[in-house]
Amino acid sequence: MASVAWAVLKVLLLLPTQTWRPVGAGNPPDCDSPLASALPRSSFSSSSELSSSHGPGFSRLNRRDGAGGWTPLVSNKYQWLQIDLGERMEVTAVATQGGYGSSDWVTSYLLMFSDGGRNWKQYRREESIWGFPGNTNADSVVHYRLQPPFEARFLRFLPLAWNPRGRIGMRIEVYGCAYKSEVVYFDGQSALLYTLDKKPLKPIRDVISLKFKAMQSNGILLHREGQHGNHITLELIKGKLVFFLNSGNAKLPSTIAPVTLTLGSLLDDQHWHSVLIELLDTQVNFTVDKHTHHFQAKGDSSNLDLNFEISFGGILTPGRSRAFTRKSFHGCLENLYYNGVDVTELAKKHKPQILMMGNVSFSCPQPQTVPVTFLSSRSYLALPGNSGEDKVSVTFQFRTWNRAGHLLFGELQRGSGSFVLFLKDGKLKLSLFQAGQSPRNVTAGAGLNDGQWHSVSFSAKWSHMNVVVDDDTAVQPLVAVLIDSGDTYYFGALYEQSCEAHKHRGNPSGLYYIDADGSGPLGPFLVYCNMTDSAWTVVRHGGPDAVTLRGAPSGHPLSAVSFAYAAGAGQLRAAVNLAERCEQRLALRCGTARRPDSRDGTPLSWWVGRTNETHTSWGGSLPDAQKCTCGLEGNCIDSQYYCNCDAGRNEWTSDTIVLSQKEHLPVTQIVMTDTGQPHSEADYTLGPLLCRGDKSFWNSASFNTETSYLHFPAFHGELTADVCFFFKTTVSSGVFMENLGITDFIRIELRGYRFILPPPQLTVLFFCIAVIISFHPERAFMFSCVCTRLNFL
Repeated sequence: MASVAWAVLKVLLLLPTQTWRPVGAGNPPDCDSPLASALPRSSFSSSSELSSSHGPGFSRLNRRDGAGGWTPLVSNKYQWLQIDLGERMEVTAVATQGGYGSSDWVTSYLLMFSDGGRNWKQYRREESIWGFPGNTNADSVVHYRLQPPFEARFLRFLPLAWNPRGRIGMRIEVYGCAYKSEVVYFDGQSALLYTLDKKPLKPIRDVISLKFKAMQSNGILLHREGQHGNHITLELIKGKLVFFLNSGNAKLPSTIAPVTLTLGSLLDDQHWHSVLIELLDTQVNFTVDKHTHHFQAKGDSSNLDLNFEISFGGILTPGRSRAFTRKSFHGCLENLYYNGVDVTELAKKHKPQILMMGNVSFSCPQPQTVPVTFLSSRSYLALPGNSGEDKVSVTFQFRTWNRAGHLLFGELQRGSGSFVLFLKDGKLKLSLFQAGQSPRNVTAGAGLNDGQWHSVSFSAKWSHMNVVVDDDTAVQPLVAVLIDSGDTYYFGALYEQSCEAHKHRGNPSGLYYIDADGSGPLGPFLVYCNMTDSAWTVVRHGGPDAVTLRGAPSGHPLSAVSFAYAAGAGQLRAAVNLAERCEQRLALRCGTARRPDSRDGTPLSWWVGRTNETHTSWGGSLPDAQKCTCGLEGNCIDSQYYCNCDAGRNEWTSDTIVLSQKEHLPVTQIVMTDTGQPHSEADYTLGPLLCRGDKSFWNSASFNTETSYLHFPAFHGELTADVCFFFKTTVSSGVFMENLGITDFIRIELRGYRFILPPPQLTVLFFCIAVIISFHPERAFMFSCVCTRLNFL
């Protein structure tokens, strides 16, 4: 039975939501009741817990039972504390404490919210992407009022920073009140028509307010038109909300151009978004979430003479609409009001003013797909596959604005190969690597970095593989061989700096993207990682597999072959500089020929390195030594020569030449001429660039948890002592080294501070390496340095 691995990837733009409530839909003004304190322990959950007494059920504010708060097993940025409020509530404030009577508290955190506990959205405070300020001790309470409030059933607290001398510790409270919600659901083939009261006087102002949650990126939310072609329409097009206003008469010549306004982006993220439309004569206010557009329509108000009908979810009266997509809305509308009238309530009661078409229901289903956001080039998602099956099949959706990026990587069973699916220049490319064969490549689609959803289906079995992107199918024949599915699929970037870094993560041999300069300006590129005793990075070239040479007049070029690589010069330089050793092998076979050098010793063969410099040295010898590897090792077939091919025997001989001066690698061109021997013949093959090791792992230690440490004998200094080290980290604070005495101590630590400046929202990070030395309990001395000499006087 072939296995099918399936996933849906969603890249979300987190937009703040503003709530607008007309008369009749409001909540009590005193919406600040505690919501978490009365919940049972089962309503609290977490990523992990240090012990049963540190569980999430003990995280309610001011409680002292258990260990006095929630503490995860490991204190890092992957931990979270979650509350289920039982139903959607309006949340107006949050409060936090640390663990009771402890040194465990959180100094900053993110707040996420969700309707169903699967599709999460970050709450942004005042357009800032940074977290909420937390606590400075264990027992004081820090309140934060949410402006604007939001509606959700589930809340999740994600600690960002905590007391460096303790652990993560939290007690929390959530404040708010019950939320009144009237919901109507459209399945993409349904609509609702509302007939207005035909009052003799036209209302001075028309106000339409609603919230929507879209399941698809296109669809009409509302439409109203008049007898003469004038109309207003609100439509979701490619995840953006477009408001059309035509106040002219289609039957008469007019210079009044229709008005088209576009607000928002990625509004099909399955989160609630608010809309407010106010029409006052020719003045129009159009608001989506917190963003408002004001404009004055041309002409007079008499031109906008609309019928007494307005349709929601689609156009219920075909034939009278203008040039629209006609695609109906698939999703939910909440608290739909027209001039203060609750349209959803009328529909639920089947009032005569309402006409419904298709499957219209009054509950909003939770999405069946799980969106995943990759926030950095190193983010990835590992999903299990069914190992040992005879087919690889994966289906997912993605959207992005990046022209290049890693989408999917998988390893075949028993080391038989691997595959990688990635974007390059907005096109989808698939590379399948099988042992003993050249990589097979397939390209499909174009312009896929447009921010829209694209469906991908990839399958490989026995003698073919195919990729389908939307409606574009690409098929690649394969050598008939059994394809065994691996046990894990990796979605997302998964960029490491080297194959050595992939080996440290426990990854097997296979195709990987590496980003040799880390967070620098260079992009990632594809290599093969050969995980033996050492991790070898293999960068293949696009030149010929073998080059054949035959005799020619003396001094005439026999061959000048260039070799191009999948990576650019800067990427190759970064990878080579990062490695401990690099080499490239040249396999040379000679029949009745000598290695091309003239009688006076002038080299007649040379190679060109990555910076276009010419080299006449072959093998790992010093420049101008002109020795092959056998000459260096003293085992050439003729001891008079330093290369086997120089012996000039009437038989085929071979040299394996290893070029190992890594500052010149890789080889970009090889030029060979002939000495004039009439029947000389030779061929050579240039292998891939091979690099091993990673200087960033040399003589280094990684501390992955707060409890990790290295213990050395006591630090004894006479008059002077040296402390020097290199470090790299992603956290803003921590202790590098500490040496404690009875009363004296030495501590070297990192202290980081973040300042957010006014628009354009610049964020400045200040870091200080603090070396603190104390010889008396009442005083301490601080120096700012990384490598320092300590003088004991």
